[in-house]
Amino acid sequence: MLKLRLSLLSAFLLVSVFAHGASYPPPVLPDTTHAGRYLQRTMHLLASSTAAKMNTVRILVYGQSISEQRWWLEVKRDLIERFPHAHLIMENRSIGGFASSLLIKTVEMDVSSFYPDLVLFHVYGGQQDYESIIRIIRSRTAAEVALQTDHYNRPDDFSDKMAYELLPGFAEKYKCELIDVRRPWKKYLNDHDYQPSQLLTDEVHLNEQGCFLMAELIKPYLQYKPNYPSDEFQLMTTYRVGQDVSANNGTLRLPFSGNRIDVIAADGKVAGASEVRVDGAKPSSFQGTYFMTRPFSDTNQGWPWSLPAMIHVGHDAPWIAEEWTCTFTDAAPPFDDFAFEIRGSKTGEDGSGKGSQDFVSKSKRVIIKKGDAQTGGDWHLNRSYAVLKT
Repeated sequence: MLKLRLSLLSAFLLVSVFAHGASYPPPVLPDTTHAGRYLQRTMHLLASSTAAKMNTVRILVYGQSISEQRWWLEVKRDLIERFPHAHLIMENRSIGGFASSLLIKTVEMDVSSFYPDLVLFHVYGGQQDYESIIRIIRSRTAAEVALQTDHYNRPDDFSDKMAYELLPGFAEKYKCELIDVRRPWKKYLNDHDYQPSQLLTDEVHLNEQGCFLMAELIKPYLQYKPNYPSDEFQLMTTYRVGQDVSANNGTLRLPFSGNRIDVIAADGKVAGASEVRVDGAKPSSFQGTYFMTRPFSDTNQGWPWSLPAMIHVGHDAPWIAEEWTCTFTDAAPPFDDFAFEIRGSKTGEDGSGKGSQDFVSKSKRVIIKKGDAQTGGDWHLNRSYAVLKT
């Protein structure tokens, strides 16, 4: 695991809170009788949990500002209430203001490091980057993916095309669940003679009633459907030693195809030290086993807005497990250029650079594309300052 520590302080980004318990007219829920096919591995894990065998289920909410809002906490509360014996770990790593063209730079660090069973996903932006994000999630994890269509805030041909043409195509191609928010949102507005603005705080973001509606429209899709296979595409396979596979002279060989393997001791027993090899080599020798985690500092972890930093790091030399530090040596508003130094806890001093120039560290373990995110670069300083004055 790679970490980035940044010596930069700033203000917090405030997020509106959905007041749980407020009373609003309930929506006419969509017919989800035939929905949920591509969520059943996650739902089976939840539904099959017992007090004696609590399955751990990891759900990630990912996207931009709409996903960042507090409707997801009501979805989490509902799942905990319906499946009290499951060990639910549900996090939100959405990034406000990050359309698909920016989220494509962060998805690797955010999703791979969490390794979810299910991703609830919504983002605005171009279809090419949207599809690339789905492909990355599919290739780097075994997660099921639920694609949420846009809510309705105004007539918008592109949102209609995404909701009714492009996303259904992506859902079928990548075997994702499609959560139709747009149609029932329109119906809710019509049923109660509302203007779109009555569910919004501005032109797009949800107010408390909008958050209520979003949660109510998503919850019906998160249902256990025993008529569907519990793991249709064999995203996870369990092998029991002595039953499905046997050891020979102290060596256990297991042919497999996948991106992760967990070795779990039976009944919590630890059997001593073991050596693990993949195709005869140490797992650490495969670069695909490494990923970068989000930049952070000791006093402020509000990346990337209140803690402006890089949003993507590449490399041309093998990564090793270490912590990296970026120190800004010359940085002043509006941060369209700045100077910095890079150091690895094991690599050591690894070079200095400027935000206006492509940076390749001495070891080639850190590569940062010049320029700010809004112009296609890997930095997010100028944009943070322009929007929040951080």
